[in-house]
Amino acid sequence: MSLRTKFMLALLLTGLAAVAMVGSLAYVGMTKKVDVIRRQSAADHFYEGMSAYVQKYGSWQAATAVESFDDFMHSSRGRPPPPPEQDGGDDRPPPPPDDEPQRAGEGPPPRQGDRPPPRRGGEPPYHFIVADQDFRVLMGGGAYRRGELLPESARKDARAVKVGERVEAYISPEGVFTPSKQEQQYIDAMREALVAGVTGAAALALVLGVLLSRGLSRKLSHLTGAVRAMHGGSLLQRVPVEGKDEVAALASAFNDMSEQLARSHEELKESHQTILAQAEQMRELSVRDALTKLHNRRHFDEQATTLFSHAVRHKRPLSVVIGDIDFFKRINDQFSHATGDAVLRQVGEILRSHMRLSDLVARYGGEEFVIAFPETELPQAAALCDKLRNMIEGFPWHEVHPDLKVTMSMGVYADLAAGTAEAMLQKADALLYRAKQTGRNRVCFA
Repeated sequence: MSLRTKFMLALLLTGLAAVAMVGSLAYVGMTKKVDVIRRQSAADHFYEGMSAYVQKYGSWQAATAVESFDDFMHSSRGRPPPPPEQDGGDDRPPPPPDDEPQRAGEGPPPRQGDRPPPRRGGEPPYHFIVADQDFRVLMGGGAYRRGELLPESARKDARAVKVGERVEAYISPEGVFTPSKQEQQYIDAMREALVAGVTGAAALALVLGVLLSRGLSRKLSHLTGAVRAMHGGSLLQRVPVEGKDEVAALASAFNDMSEQLARSHEELKESHQTILAQAEQMRELSVRDALTKLHNRRHFDEQATTLFSHAVRHKRPLSVVIGDIDFFKRINDQFSHATGDAVLRQVGEILRSHMRLSDLVARYGGEEFVIAFPETELPQAAALCDKLRNMIEGFPWHEVHPDLKVTMSMGVYADLAAGTAEAMLQKADALLYRAKQTGRNRVCFA
């Protein structure tokens, strides 16, 4: 179930519950109020009649000896007393027997102008109990027999009937409210108003639910779309901030979070690039010779092993070269170590600048240099080394020092049958030794 549907149902149920509760309370309160008013009105009327009845004759015994209470009430209204029941007569009940006159204490009807419509079967809405000074029942109201002692529960609401200062009787009302036709019409009208209120509240709740949930759903859909976009990698998202409610506060906080995340991501990416560059720089420093900027011996040994394996697997040629600057110790001793360093740097530059991208050149240690020529046969490698030897010999070394001359001897080997790159390099080193022994400044190969 969507949030929009839940919101509409919540508004609808809240509205219906509120109207039902208010209507029910009003309905119960009204019927209770009407009951209290009718009960009080009937009790006051009965009390007035009973007081007049007793005061006229001085006491209850004297009054009942002259006329009954019903006859008194009828005569006080200027109407003859009801005739005794005859065949074909009306439906009124016969007079009560001597032990229970007045049909168990029925109260007289209300005064002219206040009299409600008659009840079904002529049943009055209330019965009244009349007791003497000692709370012995004179009129039982359909609940007690004459002469019975009135219980404590019925005495608490009893009202005294006095002649002067003397209490002659007590009146206690009993009964259940039975609304009249007019009162029932009022109650029915309230019930209809309650139903109309419930219907109106339901319609209003539905309209409000549609309007409010539409706006809320639209705002939340913006947030949902932005979150999905962030999940897809686009961290910088902006959603509209509408109003000043909690959803607007959430949208504003989301925008701040998105901006901060995007900024942090960019900073992290820049930091990552810096770290990668530094790592690459450190790796290069770890495999480079600081003086000549050529690769060092460790890197050459690792890469030469890889080149050898590739050449053997694919049956491709590979040549390795080891070269040594002639009389380098004499250069250091005669011209200084600074001059020797300058010679090493320049020889390294000549070698590096005339290598292919696939070739591998490194300073092997001291004045020794090594080269690996993949995909190169021995004659081609020997010719390239002789060219490099001539370039080194022909370099204007006098610019470094007027008396400086530099040459290099090299040994070249290209037979993969040696078994390893290291073995090939040892063979090339033996050829270098031959070049040294046969006069230096030359290339020996086999």
